[in-house]
Amino acid sequence: MKYYLLSYDYENDDDYIIVTANEVAEKYNYDMFKGEHLESWDNDIKFYYTKDDGNMLTDYLATDNRWLVVSQKFRNVIDKIECNSIQYLDIKIINKQTNDTNDTYKVANVINVLEALDLENSKYDIFELGDEKIISVEKYALKKERIQNHHIFKLKGDTIPVFVSERVKDIIVSNNLLGFAFLEVKVV
Repeated sequence: MKYYLLSYDYENDDDYIIVTANEVAEKYNYDMFKGEHLESWDNDIKFYYTKDDGNMLTDYLATDNRWLVVSQKFRNVIDKIECNSIQYLDIKIINKQTNDTNDTYKVANVINVLEALDLENSKYDIFELGDEKIISVEKYALKKERIQNHHIFKLKGDTIPVFVSERVKDIIVSNNLLGFAFLEVKVV
Protein backbone atom coordinates (compact mmCIF):
# COMPACT_ATOMS: atom_id res chain seq x y z
CA MET A 1 0.00 0.00 0.00
CA LYS A 2 1.17 3.53 -0.73
CA TYR A 3 1.40 6.28 1.87
CA TYR A 4 1.20 10.06 1.53
CA LEU A 5 2.12 13.22 3.35
CA LEU A 6 -1.18 15.05 3.78
CA SER A 7 -1.15 18.77 3.10
CA TYR A 8 -3.40 21.65 2.22
CA ASP A 9 -4.03 22.15 -1.52
CA TYR A 10 -2.36 25.52 -2.13
CA GLU A 11 -2.29 24.97 -5.91
CA ASN A 12 -6.07 25.10 -6.33
CA ASP A 13 -7.08 27.47 -3.55
CA ASP A 14 -7.77 30.68 -5.47
CA ASP A 15 -11.36 30.85 -4.17
CA TYR A 16 -10.93 28.82 -0.96
CA ILE A 17 -11.53 30.58 2.34
CA ILE A 18 -8.53 31.05 4.62
CA VAL A 19 -9.35 31.39 8.32
CA THR A 20 -7.50 33.14 11.15
CA ALA A 21 -7.56 31.87 14.74
CA ASN A 22 -8.50 34.02 17.72
CA GLU A 23 -6.12 34.59 20.64
CA VAL A 24 -7.66 31.77 22.68
CA ALA A 25 -6.22 29.27 20.17
CA GLU A 26 -2.66 30.44 20.81
CA LYS A 27 -2.41 28.60 24.12
CA TYR A 28 -2.96 25.30 22.24
CA ASN A 29 -0.45 25.82 19.41
CA TYR A 30 2.19 23.58 21.00
CA ASP A 31 -0.34 20.98 22.20
CA MET A 32 -1.84 20.53 18.73
CA PHE A 33 1.46 19.27 17.35
CA LYS A 34 2.32 16.81 20.14
CA GLY A 35 0.09 14.05 18.82
CA GLU A 36 -1.46 13.47 22.23
CA HIS A 37 -5.07 13.29 23.40
CA LEU A 38 -6.05 16.62 24.95
CA GLU A 39 -7.87 16.31 28.27
CA SER A 40 -9.00 19.93 28.31
CA TRP A 41 -10.08 22.19 25.47
CA ASP A 42 -11.44 25.71 25.41
CA ASN A 43 -14.70 25.71 23.45
CA ASP A 44 -14.28 29.43 22.79
CA ILE A 45 -11.74 28.86 20.00
CA LYS A 46 -12.87 30.69 16.89
CA PHE A 47 -11.55 31.13 13.38
CA TYR A 48 -12.53 34.20 11.37
CA TYR A 49 -12.73 35.02 7.69
CA THR A 50 -14.06 37.67 5.33
CA LYS A 51 -15.11 37.39 1.71
CA ASP A 52 -11.70 38.92 0.89
CA ASP A 53 -10.25 35.63 2.19
CA GLY A 54 -12.17 33.58 -0.39
CA ASN A 55 -15.69 32.38 -1.12
CA MET A 56 -15.61 28.62 -0.61
CA LEU A 57 -15.43 26.71 2.67
CA THR A 58 -13.51 23.54 1.85
CA ASP A 59 -13.30 20.21 3.66
CA TYR A 60 -9.77 21.05 4.82
CA LEU A 61 -9.58 24.71 5.78
CA ALA A 62 -6.37 26.68 5.47
CA THR A 63 -5.56 28.20 8.84
CA ASP A 64 -2.95 30.70 9.96
CA ASN A 65 -1.73 28.26 12.65
CA ARG A 66 -1.47 25.16 10.39
CA TRP A 67 -4.02 23.12 12.35
CA LEU A 68 -5.90 20.37 10.55
CA VAL A 69 -9.42 21.85 10.46
CA VAL A 70 -11.92 19.56 8.74
CA SER A 71 -15.56 19.48 7.69
CA GLN A 72 -18.39 17.22 8.81
CA LYS A 73 -18.21 15.54 5.39
CA PHE A 74 -14.56 14.58 6.03
CA ARG A 75 -15.47 13.16 9.44
CA ASN A 76 -18.36 11.16 8.03
CA VAL A 77 -16.24 9.37 5.44
CA ILE A 78 -13.03 8.96 7.47
CA ASP A 79 -14.69 7.73 10.65
CA LYS A 80 -15.91 4.65 8.76
CA ILE A 81 -12.33 3.36 8.63
CA GLU A 82 -10.35 5.34 11.22
CA CYS A 83 -12.12 6.40 14.37
CA ASN A 84 -9.47 5.87 17.07
CA SER A 85 -6.63 7.90 15.55
CA ILE A 86 -8.29 11.32 15.63
CA GLN A 87 -9.66 13.43 18.46
CA TYR A 88 -12.13 16.00 17.12
CA LEU A 89 -12.17 19.32 18.96
CA ASP A 90 -14.94 21.92 18.77
CA ILE A 91 -14.36 25.29 17.11
CA LYS A 92 -16.45 27.95 15.43
CA ILE A 93 -15.89 29.42 11.97
CA ILE A 94 -17.19 32.99 11.83
CA ASN A 95 -17.71 35.36 8.92
CA LYS A 96 -16.47 38.71 10.29
CA GLN A 97 -18.74 40.69 7.96
CA THR A 98 -22.04 38.92 8.66
CA ASN A 99 -21.31 37.21 12.01
CA ASP A 100 -22.64 33.97 10.50
CA THR A 101 -21.28 31.11 12.60
CA ASN A 102 -20.50 27.59 11.40
CA ASP A 103 -19.90 25.04 14.16
CA THR A 104 -19.72 21.95 11.96
CA TYR A 105 -15.95 22.17 11.49
CA LYS A 106 -13.59 20.51 13.98
CA VAL A 107 -9.89 20.49 14.66
CA ALA A 108 -8.60 17.00 13.85
CA ASN A 109 -6.02 16.20 16.52
CA VAL A 110 -4.20 13.15 15.13
CA ILE A 111 -3.19 11.08 18.17
CA ASN A 112 -1.79 8.00 16.44
CA VAL A 113 1.99 8.56 16.69
CA LEU A 114 4.28 5.91 15.21
CA GLU A 115 8.02 5.33 15.40
CA ALA A 116 8.21 4.77 11.65
CA LEU A 117 10.67 7.27 10.17
CA ASP A 118 13.44 5.53 8.22
CA LEU A 119 16.29 8.05 8.39
CA GLU A 120 18.58 5.86 6.31
CA ASN A 121 16.29 6.23 3.30
CA SER A 122 15.02 9.76 4.01
CA LYS A 123 16.58 12.99 2.83
CA TYR A 124 17.17 15.33 5.77
CA ASP A 125 19.39 17.94 7.40
CA ILE A 126 20.51 18.15 11.00
CA PHE A 127 21.03 21.47 12.71
CA GLU A 128 21.62 22.44 16.31
CA LEU A 129 19.43 24.72 18.36
CA GLY A 130 21.20 25.28 21.66
CA ASP A 131 21.92 21.83 23.11
CA GLU A 132 19.34 20.15 20.90
CA LYS A 133 19.86 18.50 17.52
CA ILE A 134 16.96 19.12 15.16
CA ILE A 135 16.25 16.92 12.15
CA SER A 136 14.58 18.68 9.24
CA VAL A 137 13.20 16.10 6.79
CA GLU A 138 12.96 17.09 3.14
CA LYS A 139 11.86 13.68 1.76
CA TYR A 140 10.33 11.10 4.05
CA ALA A 141 10.85 7.35 3.98
CA LEU A 142 8.67 5.24 6.27
CA LYS A 143 9.19 1.76 7.72
CA LYS A 144 6.62 -0.55 6.16
CA GLU A 145 6.36 -2.90 9.14
CA ARG A 146 5.58 0.02 11.48
CA ILE A 147 2.83 1.63 9.38
CA GLN A 148 0.93 -1.43 8.15
CA ASN A 149 -2.76 -1.29 9.09
CA HIS A 150 -2.49 2.38 10.08
CA HIS A 151 -4.45 4.84 7.96
CA ILE A 152 -3.73 8.23 9.52
CA PHE A 153 -0.79 9.02 11.80
CA LYS A 154 2.07 11.28 12.81
CA LEU A 155 5.70 10.35 13.37
CA LYS A 156 7.38 10.16 16.76
CA GLY A 157 9.82 13.05 17.01
CA ASP A 158 8.23 14.89 14.06
CA THR A 159 4.57 15.33 14.98
CA ILE A 160 3.63 18.25 12.76
CA PRO A 161 3.21 16.36 9.45
CA VAL A 162 0.24 14.02 9.04
CA PHE A 163 0.51 10.88 6.92
CA VAL A 164 -2.31 8.89 5.36
CA SER A 165 -2.67 5.55 3.66
CA GLU A 166 -3.70 5.10 0.06
CA ARG A 167 -7.09 4.00 1.36
CA VAL A 168 -7.65 7.37 3.08
CA LYS A 169 -6.42 9.25 0.01
CA ASP A 170 -8.79 7.27 -2.24
CA ILE A 171 -11.74 7.96 0.07
CA ILE A 172 -10.98 11.69 0.13
CA VAL A 173 -10.63 11.83 -3.67
CA SER A 174 -13.67 9.64 -4.45
CA ASN A 175 -15.86 11.76 -2.17
CA ASN A 176 -14.66 14.96 -3.86
CA LEU A 177 -13.41 16.49 -0.63
CA LEU A 178 -11.77 19.85 -1.28
CA GLY A 179 -8.62 21.37 0.17
CA PHE A 180 -6.46 18.23 0.37
CA ALA A 181 -3.17 17.52 -1.39
CA PHE A 182 -1.04 14.39 -1.19
CA LEU A 183 2.67 13.81 -1.66
CA GLU A 184 3.63 10.16 -1.97
CA VAL A 185 6.36 9.08 0.43
CA LYS A 186 8.81 6.21 0.13
CA VAL A 187 7.94 3.04 2.06
CA VAL A 188 10.75 0.57 2.79
